[in-house]
Amino acid sequence: MGKITNETLRKRPTAPLIFKKIKDKSPFEIVGGKEVLLKFNPDIKGLDKLFKNNEVEEIITASGSKLTKMFFIGTGGPFKLTDLEKTKEFGGGSGGSGGGADDTAITESMQCYYNALAYHLKKDLNNKNATEKALKSNDIAKKVHTYNKSTKLKASELIEAHYKPGKEKKLLTWIEFDDKGQNVYTKTANALRKHQKWKGVPHFHRGSPFMKAIYESKALALEFDKSLEQDVRKAPLSGYSDDKWNPGDIWMSTYDPNPTISKPLDFSKGGKSCNLTFEMLKKAVQKEADNKKLLGVSLKKVETTATVTEYNLPKREQNIGVTLKKFRFGQTGDFFNSTDVYLIFNQKEMQFRSFNSTKSWQGEVKGSFAAGGKIGGGGVNFYCTDILKRPIGTSDSDSIKWSETKWNDSKFNDFYKLYEKYSVHRSNAKPISKKDLVSIKEFKKQANGYTSKGRNAGPAFKFSKYMGLLMLESIYGKSNSRLNEWASEVLRYAMSNIDISSYFIKIE
Repeated sequence: MGKITNETLRKRPTAPLIFKKIKDKSPFEIVGGKEVLLKFNPDIKGLDKLFKNNEVEEIITASGSKLTKMFFIGTGGPFKLTDLEKTKEFGGGSGGSGGGADDTAITESMQCYYNALAYHLKKDLNNKNATEKALKSNDIAKKVHTYNKSTKLKASELIEAHYKPGKEKKLLTWIEFDDKGQNVYTKTANALRKHQKWKGVPHFHRGSPFMKAIYESKALALEFDKSLEQDVRKAPLSGYSDDKWNPGDIWMSTYDPNPTISKPLDFSKGGKSCNLTFEMLKKAVQKEADNKKLLGVSLKKVETTATVTEYNLPKREQNIGVTLKKFRFGQTGDFFNSTDVYLIFNQKEMQFRSFNSTKSWQGEVKGSFAAGGKIGGGGVNFYCTDILKRPIGTSDSDSIKWSETKWNDSKFNDFYKLYEKYSVHRSNAKPISKKDLVSIKEFKKQANGYTSKGRNAGPAFKFSKYMGLLMLESIYGKSNSRLNEWASEVLRYAMSNIDISSYFIKIE
């Protein structure tokens, strides 16, 4: 990795990191491999302020031409700047396979290493014991099985990836310790260990062959479900994805990590279905979790205090008594200010929009810090068709064939009529009066001229807003006594909480 030099200070904000590590009493790696707690040399007045304020040229001047000034004291010292190893947090390392992984793969995999360390130490993690050296140890490595596609991710590579140029602003917020000696990973790991009191150190999986084998069992259940008559099927006809069955980003297990040996949740006969129902599979997942052998864990970035919630217990605890209260155009109620439509439930809000495109449209549960789950347009339409008997944008009741209504300008008259209807609708949380409706000429002008981030986004606005209005027409176009049933199923599906979804915990 090399040592810290003048150029290290000049290229990146290394000096403030050194200041923070000393303040947090985090150990430094000395060239040669030894870890030492350091303090600023009290004989050099104002030295701490120079590092805190990143006064690079003054630090370089103070160090002397040969970097001989002993800035730091500690066991085995004093030490000069070039005695400090240029570890990953200071921009060191050669760039391994972890650097090529996306942010989600990096953070989920890194969390596995912290989790294993917490169980290994049998105590809460902090900046003093959750060190790079500890995370990279062989004891931890043999308990963690994390992959980016087919590439296994090592702790050293993942740590390095957090400090890769271009990643600092986003990923450093996960790994940097706060004034209390905690980061996102330690908060999550500590909450998990307290909630799940397992014996020994479980294996932790992310994208591993073992984890893939778990979802192969779900595929068998879906295969069997599709073979049944339509009126007794449990999974939505639009499809039932892995994360809606169980959104575990990572899995913990006491089983052998080789799935050919342990065969997790294996109900197959030579890889073939054996009439595996979703009810059977749900009971099996619950039993494994109760016995502390297998558990899916959904991860959200912990901003303050980590909270652990159990989902899909035998007796329903979430999304009971869901009612649809109102809808709203965007956050403000201004029809032309955004591309989205919000449904306001008694428990949550859900945003429906395309993501700056003219193809894919979906709903997303909104929360305080992170999204609470999604449902694709096909899923929304399935429940509109199945429960409300009114598909979105079509009269065809075959939900398998459904797709979003493609926009073309011949639809402007219908678009405008729906705008008129739902702008003044009684269920609109922020209705306007009929006199405030714009003319169709002005309507076309504003729709075509919609901008996002300084660029014209008229096509995305027309597609997304039109789809939102078509959904409102399915919901409110005629009276329906099953509207709250529809609301329950849509919200439950988005949150991986329908009746056949399996047990998991969420840390957020």
